[in-house]
Amino acid sequence: MRNPRFHVSPRRPGVGGDRGRVAVNIMLRGGFCTIPILLYNRHRTSAASAFAIIPGFPRRIRLVVRRARSGGHNGLLRLSLHGSPHRVRWSVHQRGALIAARTMSSLLLRGIGWLYTCDERHTLLENAWLHVVDGRVAALGPEPCPVPAADRSVDLTGCIVVPGFVNLHHHFFQSITRAIPRSQRATAFDWLFSLYPLWAELDEDAMRAATAAACAELLLTGATTSVDHSYLLPARAGDLALAQVETAKSLGIRFHFVRGCMPTMEGDIAERLRPLMGGRLDGIVDDGDAVLAAMRGALQRFQDTAPFAMTRVDLGPTTVTYRKPDLMGRIAKLAKEFDAGLHTHYQPRAVEYDMARDLLGNTPLGFLRDSGWLGPRTWMAHCTELSDSEIDAFADAGCGVAYCARTAVRLGYKVPRIARMRAQGVTVGIGVDGAGSNDSGSMLSEIRLAHLLHRVHAGPETVPERDWLTPYDTLLMATRNGARLLGRDDVGQLAPGMAADIAAFDLRRAAYVGTVADPLGGLVLAGADAAAALTVVNGRVVVERGRLVTADEAAIAEHGNRAAERLLRAAEARTGLAFRIPPGPGPRPTVPPIPSMRQ
Repeated sequence: MRNPRFHVSPRRPGVGGDRGRVAVNIMLRGGFCTIPILLYNRHRTSAASAFAIIPGFPRRIRLVVRRARSGGHNGLLRLSLHGSPHRVRWSVHQRGALIAARTMSSLLLRGIGWLYTCDERHTLLENAWLHVVDGRVAALGPEPCPVPAADRSVDLTGCIVVPGFVNLHHHFFQSITRAIPRSQRATAFDWLFSLYPLWAELDEDAMRAATAAACAELLLTGATTSVDHSYLLPARAGDLALAQVETAKSLGIRFHFVRGCMPTMEGDIAERLRPLMGGRLDGIVDDGDAVLAAMRGALQRFQDTAPFAMTRVDLGPTTVTYRKPDLMGRIAKLAKEFDAGLHTHYQPRAVEYDMARDLLGNTPLGFLRDSGWLGPRTWMAHCTELSDSEIDAFADAGCGVAYCARTAVRLGYKVPRIARMRAQGVTVGIGVDGAGSNDSGSMLSEIRLAHLLHRVHAGPETVPERDWLTPYDTLLMATRNGARLLGRDDVGQLAPGMAADIAAFDLRRAAYVGTVADPLGGLVLAGADAAAALTVVNGRVVVERGRLVTADEAAIAEHGNRAAERLLRAAEARTGLAFRIPPGPGPRPTVPPIPSMRQ
């Protein structure tokens, strides 16, 4: 390793003079070496000290300045590692206080085949480079690259690079309850009836396992920011919120934790489950006052509204609470107090119109409006049943939609009217939804289906050139639109000053042959493999060459499957229901069907 040189510059004339002493502690990855520390003032440079690099420690600098005279000062610490320049901002306060500073680490992406920035000018660059410094996009442009070097350089020849995807809707806990036979041919309410007995067995270990699996799958498929609508957090199971936040942080995803709740169950699901689950059922249905206190607690513990924050908190029940009407308004007020967004499922069926009329003398939309739930900080999942007037109201209020295409197919929902929404000015983003109703959590796969599914609304009045999404439209939905609905202006595009959240996909595959006329169209329309070649979050490489860097994917899978097995056994023992297909000869499937539910 070459000896890095440190420079502190400039010194304020008359403050400290040559008697000032600079002590620098640096810890970084690499071999042992000694660092000469140089102190600049207006007259000359003088050697002040020397330090050693200790192998195996992350890069961090702590700067101590002791001076003969008091006073304040700001400056810049310059260093060179492997010939690459870095800058560390520092400040000196009265009495020589301890100053903390950190290096501005850098990443250089070279030879990018196609760079879709999704910036204000919708810039597309071919054979491009992108420079990341300290977690932000510093510069980008066409080759040749003027940046001499960086901490790390990655060759992305043949790759398409886009802003990291923003996933607007998920339920991480469902990632350990995929492909459950009882739910595979069930419509929405029967699907819930089948899975609540499993979800009621959640504990901290299961939540960590599920969150790790969900985050890993998202990162591996190009998502860098994700919402988790976490509505099942039984208090008896432990600190599930902390389990999620810590696990998401360890994987390296930018996390929007929607602290949810389930104050009521839809339809007559509770009555049907009571004989099977007994008192366990009460543990997953939330009390209004208690859940508001829990929401406030989550906001106080985890909310970070600073730019480039890695964890933010939003709020929302699993469904519109017609039976507990004051709760919606109280949640909206709490969200406003903490600058949080609002999120829930919204696709009112006929029974909900009846309920809103009979209980509230209102409509579902009117109830949302009266409760403070129509606004630019609100986004709703699914919205498969929206009328023209509801779409217009969403557009007027700035309320957004999370389009979850695969769930619509999986559970037999109607397909949301994306063309109408976009024509009226509704901001539409994309969400994978929970893995229990997907049963995937692949962001790129969701984008591909979303790009096509809305076309089933085609009729005599359809003009494809006007009404159907282009690949770039779909990309914007998965990036800029998602960021906008989360109230973020720091992600969703690649431009100087934006967060370095990046996804790259290698098009040098047989599935993409012939897509040279439109590489983005190839990614969205032609490919089957959803694995990212590179995923970067906040300047940190989290996926490289299709493999997770921040965790062991095999260990995540093993942990998740152990947790899934534990939930299955517990639910089978508690309810007496069969949740799996037994081995041996016989027709498939052999799991008894679910009794039809009255809709």
